[in-house]
Parts: sequence; C-alpha cells; structure tokens
Amino acid sequence: MMRTSSVSILIGLTATLTVSAPIAAQAASFNFDALPNIKVRPLSSTNQLNFFGDLSTNQGYTAFFNLDPNAPDQGHREISLNSPGNIAPYYTTGRHASIEDPSTNANSSASLTGGNGFTSFFSYLTNNNLDLSQIGFSYGQKEGVDFKKTWNFGEDKLGQDYFASPTSTLEERIYQANPNDVEIFLTYGDTKIIDIGYTPFYSLFDYGATTSTIDDAEAVITELVSANTRSGLNDPLLAGLANAFLKDVKKAGGKVQLVYEDFAVDDVGFTFGGGGEYGVVRLPFPLTIRAGAAVPEPSTVLGSLFLAGFFGTVAYRRRSRSQKSTKKLKF
Repeated sequence: MMRTSSVSILIGLTATLTVSAPIAAQAASFNFDALPNIKVRPLSSTNQLNFFGDLSTNQGYTAFFNLDPNAPDQGHREISLNSPGNIAPYYTTGRHASIEDPSTNANSSASLTGGNGFTSFFSYLTNNNLDLSQIGFSYGQKEGVDFKKTWNFGEDKLGQDYFASPTSTLEERIYQANPNDVEIFLTYGDTKIIDIGYTPFYSLFDYGATTSTIDDAEAVITELVSANTRSGLNDPLLAGLANAFLKDVKKAGGKVQLVYEDFAVDDVGFTFGGGGEYGVVRLPFPLTIRAGAAVPEPSTVLGSLFLAGFFGTVAYRRRSRSQKSTKKLKF
C-alpha cells in the first residue's frame, strides 16, 4: 500500500519517535482507586512470580500500528489532560509472535527472575536441577492466525474501547481479542507447559499534575483467570513442573492474574513490520503472575462493553521518562 501523507510516530514527550535508549527512571505509584471505569484491582498475594523480558536477549513485547493515517488500525490519539497527544498503537503481541521484519525467532517474551511463595513449583525446580531462567512467558496470536487478530482496539471507540477526557489526567484502555485466536502461556525452554485462560488487558495511565513525564504513572492488569497444563505435554519431567505450578495456584485460590505496575523504563526500540506497512515499537517486559482467589465484582467496566464485529484491542504504550536521543524518524 502506498502512503500518500506523512505520519510522525509519537513516543514520550518528543514530537517524534526517538530511537536510542532512554535513561531509566522510576514511575510514580499508580492509584487504582481513582479509576472511574475499570474495576479490576491487583491481587495482594504471597504467591507471585516475577518475569522480565530484555530487548537485548530478543525478548520483550511489541505495540504496532498501521502507518497509514487513514487506516482504521492505526490507533487513537491521546486526549487526556497533560498527555502528549501520542498515537496509541492499535495492536500488541509478545515478541515471539511479532510482525517485525526480519522475524525475531524468539520463543518467549519474558523470563522468570524469581518470586515469592509457589513453594511446590520452586522446590520442583531445585530438586530436579531445572534452570529457573528457562521458564518463559508470552502472549499473542496463535500460530497460523493472522496477526491482525491479536489483542487490539477493535472499533477504537471512546467510551467503549478506551476512556479518556481532556479534563482528566486518566486514560483507561481495554484491549481484547477473540479467545479462539490468541493464547497466553508459560514455557520451559522451547516447550509450552502451561496455558493461561483468556483475558482482556487493561492498560491504565495517569498523566500527572504536569506535562512532565516525571509525575506520570502507569499499569497493566488482567482479570483473574484459570491456568491448565498444556494439552499434549508428554515430557514427564515438564509435566511434573506444570503440575507443581498448578498445585500452588490451587492452594492459593485457583486463579492467576498478570500485573505490570510502576516499573522503570530501560530501553525502547523501533522498527518496521508487515511488509513495511506497520510501525513496531519494541519494549522491555516486566510483569508478575500472582495466584489467588477471585473476588466477585459487580461489573468489570461500568456500562456495556459488548463489541460488535470482531473483538479487539491493545496497544501497550510506553513513554520514555527521560531521553538522550536526538535522532528522529518521520513517515
């Protein structure tokens, strides 16, 4: 497709995308109680696994969008008070399923770095001399499924797929997909061992009292969902590892939740994908998996969130809180 007009890719406070690594900076604490629409809250759990996906090791996640400004899958512009007015990339997927050109050939988006609780799981790793760092996490469209069916913004409609206002510093984004087209999973090495149930991703932003990024806060959170041993897992050693994980989940309450909250920016990269028609933002991926019991909520989101047509949404969005690059890209 030929592009007939130019688009500036907006990341952070600058007018265009900076392509070198920003200096790490700690985000402000996110106030979940201030959210007017998204009602899911992070579990307070003593059973937590910590993961990190480093771009330098071919991990992380991607947020990508159509470079054509007239395309329905580019993403909306931020409108919240003190936001920089960036494009919110329309899609997201883990690095293993990225549309980057050339392919990443990654097998996961983040590796286990440690955790609390999960006593059966960690004991099994130790007793069987299994390498903790070989435990991986990822999400995205299933193998053979069109990348446009990964988590995305759907109709990208204000009041349905995202909530924002020029008089509020908050933005709440709801990123969905058809559950039959996507997957969330844990791996050991190249082998998938655990399937995590489908959930929307709720991406949350508070742009703070000023236009500076220093007082911003952000978080990503999911519903509490079930986890199961990967169908067809025939390796007895890895099946035992999966069972140990599920034993801890059951003991904690039977559900798991993915949470990203208040991590420092480490590195951000940009490339092209989908035959050059899409911009792809590559981001580091810190997250936790928390085990616990589901607490009934009156409604996840106030009002109806029925999505006509296909399910949709995601655009993980990162903003560099301090930058040292001067090179910029325009399209």
